[in-house]
Amino acid sequence: MSFLDERRALTREKRLSSLSHFHGTLEGLIDETSGSEIRQRIRTFSQIHADETIYAFDVLSEIEDAAIIVNGSIGCSALGVAKAEDEKFSWFSTNLVERDTILGGDDKLREAILRANEEKHPKAIFILGTPVVAINNDDINSVILELEDEIGIPIISIYTDGFKSKTPVTGYDIVTHSLLKYLVDKDVETKEDFINVISFSESIEDVASIASIFHELNINFQVLPKFSSIDEIKKASKAKATVVLNPEEGDYLAKELEGVFKVPYIESEAPIGFRGTKNFLLKLGTFLKIEDEVIAFIDEAEAKISEQFVSNILEDKRVFVDASLSKVYGYGRLLTNLGGKVVGFSSPFVDLENRKQLKRLDFLQKSAIAIIGNGQQFEKANELSKNEIDIYFSENIGNSFVTDEGAVVVSTKNRVTYGFEGVDVIISSIRRALRLIGNNNGVSSYKDSFKRRSGNWYVKQEVS
Repeated sequence: MSFLDERRALTREKRLSSLSHFHGTLEGLIDETSGSEIRQRIRTFSQIHADETIYAFDVLSEIEDAAIIVNGSIGCSALGVAKAEDEKFSWFSTNLVERDTILGGDDKLREAILRANEEKHPKAIFILGTPVVAINNDDINSVILELEDEIGIPIISIYTDGFKSKTPVTGYDIVTHSLLKYLVDKDVETKEDFINVISFSESIEDVASIASIFHELNINFQVLPKFSSIDEIKKASKAKATVVLNPEEGDYLAKELEGVFKVPYIESEAPIGFRGTKNFLLKLGTFLKIEDEVIAFIDEAEAKISEQFVSNILEDKRVFVDASLSKVYGYGRLLTNLGGKVVGFSSPFVDLENRKQLKRLDFLQKSAIAIIGNGQQFEKANELSKNEIDIYFSENIGNSFVTDEGAVVVSTKNRVTYGFEGVDVIISSIRRALRLIGNNNGVSSYKDSFKRRSGNWYVKQEVS
């Protein structure tokens, strides 16, 4: 049975027993997630964190010929502030006030849809849900049915609410569900000569790195849903195969394309480091029957990088990795091969699908720090203060607390980490960071009394 038979996408908690609260060791995390279901934990105190509405907005904002309406209070539209540097990007708000939450905001939604259509002339309009609408239960579908024929383009509701899931990647699933159900072409007689490349959280730099490899290998492709167009999303069902850059984000889309639209899914790991990139390309080459070309490309690329590769650049350095679980292995392996000792990691969530990544971390000690949480810098600061971390390798923003605890940040934000180019960029970033070790004199944001507590002080077993 396809998940598309459901009206809305299930949360990761319901669909995959997602856990977003854990603080302990790698051994303890493997043990806790080994059953048919994952026991839930709760935080009795939670610091600032992202939610599924933010994640959904981030993806939709990169679809080039669509309009976004944030259906909620004007404060909810602050989601678009982060996109302010992009002069071409704009969004619309229904600006619901207290009166609208009581009497309904249908009129404001109609007005916003008509205005978005008139000003942007989009090929589709997305209505992004917020906690306000989730609570007052406006009948959005009636407005869509009323106006869709009038303006002649798809109007699609994105059923995010901001509080039902503690796993923000659920926002990607919600977007996926709506795109597959309301945009992707259903009647496909023949496949075309291109593959789908699924991207959700990747930066344009990482996508460009993989795109350059595909151009070298003469592989026709389209990227979706991020950095795509409405027409490209529609023809996703016509592709001859699908690959995913980050499996824990894109598996849902790839598997539904395979199950419902008969587009084969070429499963692989994230193309990070020598091994990850090599495995990613070899699986694709085998499917496309271009193994010889792929092997020749890999040999040439590895030869170029090996000239600059220094295996002991991180010798005697203690490293902590803060990244999605499907990437921790790739980053951790590369950092270990560079001579570093990875003493712990942090990831936003673990579920029944991505937990298999934990067993791949057999190059770490069983006592390695394992933090599962969305945001929660205070827990990471706790561990940094106790474990003399030298390098904090992070794909996330908001790392000022790291330098306050005496470590040096290597950030992947807006830097290439995918492909063989990513190996070179990561090594260069590490070289720069090494020059800063020992020069941090920041003042911690957290009291010593807090940091003397155990790291899992606020993480409790949920009582059913």
